[in-house]
Amino acid sequence: MRFGLGWAKSHRFFTGQTPVLKYNRQLMQAILYDRLPIAEIVNATVIPLADAAKGYSDFDSGVAKKFVMDPHGLLKAN
Repeated sequence: MRFGLGWAKSHRFFTGQTPVLKYNRQLMQAILYDRLPIAEIVNATVIPLADAAKGYSDFDSGVAKKFVMDPHGLLKAN
């Protein structure tokens, strides 16, 4: 980090914890009511339980994907 440049441009640096609880309820409601496509945001692929072996195999081979198993078909596939 170039602190001198930050000082010259009057940037501000803050430290501390993020107020997660302040936004938690709104975020969870948005996810639950499909107003926020969480699978797309975190780059996850929804797979049925029948495809779990292939998902594990892909993950072990180093594929840059996250898999979410949906055994009951309740989530939208992407």
